[in-house]
Amino acid sequence: MRKIAFLSLLFFGGSVIAQNDTLQAPSDTAAEEDFSLYENLVPEETAAAPWASTKIFDLSPQKLISIGYDVQGAYNINMKVMPNFPKFASDSTGTLSTEGSQGLRLGFNIPVVSKNRLTWTIAGNYLENNYRGIGPRLAVVRNTDLLTNPLEAGLKSMGLATTVFVPFDAKRFILMQAQGDVNGSFVLSEIGDYLNKTRVSGAIVYGKRPHDRLQWGLGISRTYRLGELNYVPVLFYNYTWPNRKWGIEALFPARAAVRRTFNSRNLLLFGYELEGQTYFLRSTIANRADSELRRGEARLRFTYEKSLSGFIWMSLQAGYRINTAFNLDEKEFFRGPFGTQPFIMENKAGNAPYIMFSINLVSP
Repeated sequence: MRKIAFLSLLFFGGSVIAQNDTLQAPSDTAAEEDFSLYENLVPEETAAAPWASTKIFDLSPQKLISIGYDVQGAYNINMKVMPNFPKFASDSTGTLSTEGSQGLRLGFNIPVVSKNRLTWTIAGNYLENNYRGIGPRLAVVRNTDLLTNPLEAGLKSMGLATTVFVPFDAKRFILMQAQGDVNGSFVLSEIGDYLNKTRVSGAIVYGKRPHDRLQWGLGISRTYRLGELNYVPVLFYNYTWPNRKWGIEALFPARAAVRRTFNSRNLLLFGYELEGQTYFLRSTIANRADSELRRGEARLRFTYEKSLSGFIWMSLQAGYRINTAFNLDEKEFFRGPFGTQPFIMENKAGNAPYIMFSINLVSP
């Protein structure tokens, strides 16, 4: 599973940040007036500057502020304490039943500098994963409370990121991104006690923008996206077909989607995204060490996005969540794709359908 995760991991949470450009609306744009008409209003110096833009035609709108809620269906979590771990005398197993999980999702992505030679943004996010209706602990025996107690408290993640886009000329550019996340089973009043467990991720991508319908790049990323620390290659690829109705948006292998643009106010995407982090779990049990949960998942999904009014958009996402990792480690370290260090617990969370809805303020 770790080898598979190495081939499919990626963290590159900050998107390319919008700056005003001269993109035109698709040929099948709705007749009514909308905010896309303002795309032509760019400073003269920007329109004439020979520097690569952060955009291509018809990309899905860049979210500046987002408020959403994520709900997953019922599933079980099968737990197994590994017998060869020196702190535990014997193997123990258990099953935790849930009615699913849910949580708030907040985000912002704000330009600090937006010029033709430099785009710099600051982003942040807050995510919850609260487990509903945890039922009787079926066959739960000694030691599995290392996981069940923190899950009953819920998992949270808070992060800040910065992204820099620097064009070299009209076609070449470089993207740099860094992010720090605090993840765990904490309440907000305890966040100060978790700051020393901040996990730092980042990526750097060298890319090209040959024309107004294509941008692509290659790079490297330090990531926790599927739970464990890893270093993986990055393929950045955005393309719009000549008919302006279809496109591809990808940060492979973290996420990829095919885009269908109906008009300037409606679009549909189908694809996948890999999610996850490493969560610090402070033990509430006497004489037990703290631990870290390696949680990862793949989401197959449809996403419908629609303009409600001007720059206010809604996003409705529905799909199927597939568990890829849910193991417990003693501490933070780099295992890599070929590491053989034992886990404290090897667990498997069941798969489940999910739905997520958000209201967003987008960039023009």
